[in-house]
Amino acid sequence: MLHDVGRYKYLVCISPKPGTILSPMFLIHIMEHIVSKKVSPIPRGYRTATPVLTVFDIDSAVAFYQAAFGAELLTRGAAEDNIALHASIKIGNSILLLNREAPLQGIFTPLSLGGSGCHTHLYVEDVDTSWERAIEAGARIQVPLADTYWGDRSGVLVDGNGHLWSIASKIENVSQDEIVRRAQAMVEQPLEPVAEFGELAAQQYPLETVAGDEVLAAEYVAV
Repeated sequence: MLHDVGRYKYLVCISPKPGTILSPMFLIHIMEHIVSKKVSPIPRGYRTATPVLTVFDIDSAVAFYQAAFGAELLTRGAAEDNIALHASIKIGNSILLLNREAPLQGIFTPLSLGGSGCHTHLYVEDVDTSWERAIEAGARIQVPLADTYWGDRSGVLVDGNGHLWSIASKIENVSQDEIVRRAQAMVEQPLEPVAEFGELAAQQYPLETVAGDEVLAAEYVAV
């Protein structure tokens, strides 16, 4: 019986009858066939699109994602001083990549840039339990957990690197026509005043400016 485990090849031979001796040449032939098997262009476990998150410290980020989302560490790449430069983790059935902030290469965390333009969406079995677990691990609330008009119970959290995470569980099957009707009903209701984007950004991600950058900072907050 043959077992192919990741990039490493293991051969386990179980004789059809007790006492049967298999030829060494036969075993070598089988092993050569396994090792020479065509390499898949897509690594095992990866999907077409894979998020790559930039963080300040790889090991700290991995520890947080393990505590908050039950992440599994798959790989860790480090320099000679054992400082981690990149890693891969798995949350549920999805792989995410992490890389260390590298300002000289123009690679920054959302916190360094003053905000995030995207977020990672997680569907989980029990959103309330997952939500509380992430908060206990240190995540902050960006959008409170609530039942939505499209049938999800969902909310948005932010981690210490500024990455946004929306967590949801499907609680109701809603048709597209019903989603449109509910959305229109919400638009017709008066909305409570909320903080402007610039104000929220300043609260969540305070900008550290230097001489000469005051104008750029003001332009960002005014967006």
